[in-house]
Amino acid sequence: MELSDLRVFQQVAESGGITRAAEKLNRVPSNVTARIQKLEEELGKPLFLREKNRLRISVAGEQLLGYSHKILDLAQQAVDELQQSHPKGVLNVGSMEAVAATRLVDPLMRFHQAYADVELNVTTGPTGVLIEKVLDGEIDMAFVADPSPDPRLAIKPVYKESLVLVSDLHHKPIKKPADLDSEATLLGFNHRCAYRTRLTDWLNQDGTVAKVVEISSYHALLSCAAAGMGVGILPEALLDDYPFRDNVQVHSLPMKWRKTQTAIIWRHDSLKASMEAFVECATSG
Repeated sequence: MELSDLRVFQQVAESGGITRAAEKLNRVPSNVTARIQKLEEELGKPLFLREKNRLRISVAGEQLLGYSHKILDLAQQAVDELQQSHPKGVLNVGSMEAVAATRLVDPLMRFHQAYADVELNVTTGPTGVLIEKVLDGEIDMAFVADPSPDPRLAIKPVYKESLVLVSDLHHKPIKKPADLDSEATLLGFNHRCAYRTRLTDWLNQDGTVAKVVEISSYHALLSCAAAGMGVGILPEALLDDYPFRDNVQVHSLPMKWRKTQTAIIWRHDSLKASMEAFVECATSG
């Protein structure tokens, strides 16, 4: 059953005849008749009762007329929705913990104030997991660290960060991996975290191996570092909001390992108006 056939049927029912319907549809009467006959064959029931030179809608036709109005209205609604350029619907955004803690407040406020009709959901996770979720369509877009080029992904750099090491106040200065104790403990997030990978890569250049204790939040990581439980890595910006900043010692990393780029990523084939609007809010501050 084609939408065009339903439009023809609906016009015949409303016009009360083939000739008048053909005029309104700008078709020849034979084409209108053929469309009605096609529908009747598909449904196995007559849609009109033919009495001399006039048509009267049948019981089956009355039933179909009600459905045709609903179907055609719904089809038009779908077209209108797809052509709608104003953000609406649901937007699922993923973010690294560090970005959620330091960077997201302003863009979230700007977006919500400008597009209150959009249902915005924010989840956090390590970079590796967030990239997989974007590729799998579980979330629309995500803030991740140093994403590798991928032909499926659009990558928009948004923030530059400086990574630092943190330890307790009594730890000797750390300038190279050898400055860590022989049985050093690292404090880090999930193994899919880009910052943890950066730290282990820095250590591996000298063949240093360390035990890793996984931490679920940066405030917990900082507290553990202050207590002398290990050495952690994090964006320096996080220290600005840490109330016990004076209880930790900060160590600079070499430039190669210090600089990192946060980017928003999304699938090229899944861009929608709400995503474009969110990117604008995240980059306009």
